Amino acid sequence: MGRLFWKFFFFIWLAQLTTIAAVSTTFWLEHRAQEERLAQLGRNPPPSPELRPDGRPFPPGRFLRPGGPPRPGFPFVPVVPLVATLLASLIFAALLAWYFSKPIRNLRSAFEAVVNGDLAVRLGPVMGKRSDELADLGRNFDRMASHLSTLIDGQRRLLHDVSHELRSPLARLQAAIGLARQQPEKLESSLGRIERESERMDKLVGELLTLSRLEAGVMGAMDETISMDELVSDVVADARFEAEYIGRTVQYSGRGEALVKGNAELLHRALENVVRNALRHTPEGGMVALEVHLDASGNDVRFAVLDQGPGVPEKELNAIFEPFMRGESSQYNDGHGLGLAIARRVVEAHGGRIRAANRAGGGLCVEIVLPATCG
Repeated sequence: MGRLFWKFFFFIWLAQLTTIAAVSTTFWLEHRAQEERLAQLGRNPPPSPELRPDGRPFPPGRFLRPGGPPRPGFPFVPVVPLVATLLASLIFAALLAWYFSKPIRNLRSAFEAVVNGDLAVRLGPVMGKRSDELADLGRNFDRMASHLSTLIDGQRRLLHDVSHELRSPLARLQAAIGLARQQPEKLESSLGRIERESERMDKLVGELLTLSRLEAGVMGAMDETISMDELVSDVVADARFEAEYIGRTVQYSGRGEALVKGNAELLHRALENVVRNALRHTPEGGMVALEVHLDASGNDVRFAVLDQGPGVPEKELNAIFEPFMRGESSQYNDGHGLGLAIARRVVEAHGGRIRAANRAGGGLCVEIVLPATCG
């Protein structure tokens, strides 16, 4: 038994003993008050036992008989009930102390396991069918441990993916440098390769820094009133310029003026990431459609990007918003898989939500819903 058990036991039993003492004291005081009332009446005990109506004497002892004075003797003390009550209180205090201290001991053991790196420990099974505050504390611990496990697994996966993403351009840089040394006549092409790989690494590091700031909650001012029509028009203009170069088209349709409160630069980057992702997965000659409108209630702004790409397997629809997730079936692996992850963080920071769904006619639809403002 731990110290907590004995503390519970001591205080519970002390409370029960106090109750028993209070009851016994009350009984004693009542008895003394009865004696004093009889003394005031001037009634003295008779010299000899009086008889019952049937001729038999009353038993010895101090009691009130009808029409007669009290008998001499000792006051009645309920010894047997008191001893039984003490024993019952001991058992009850022990059971109650065990009931309260056991889940706390389990919680302490679970915390020690987490400190030692075991994030798989759970308290739900050992709590049984309890439905009190201690059981709620155990369920909160399980949620905390599960969330910590998810975060740590995500950090490990992120570190692995970053290492993998950096290794490839570094390897190509080393190959280009070696080629330039071995074949001086190809110096110009080698320098071009070094420049492209340097830009690729710079872009990757920039996106990682952006993602890190978003996850840390460092997003700057979030109190701008943004016109979604103007913001999307800027995104569409940039997307059409890029689409024309790679042989795609961009179609835009907007209905109604919509205002959003937040950070215009972050929202521009989030929408741009979604649109560029759609352009990258749309085949040459295809079209990317953008739609912006207020919902029927006027409380939300809906922004949809529809491409004509191969779509995404159903099991990967949620995973594509994770860092470095590009899909096993994707044939376009020239990106880092950070664009949609950044978009999701930005949208959630603005109180919105983002989701992806496969279109019935082929392709993917990414929908962003943001809370509208009145201005």
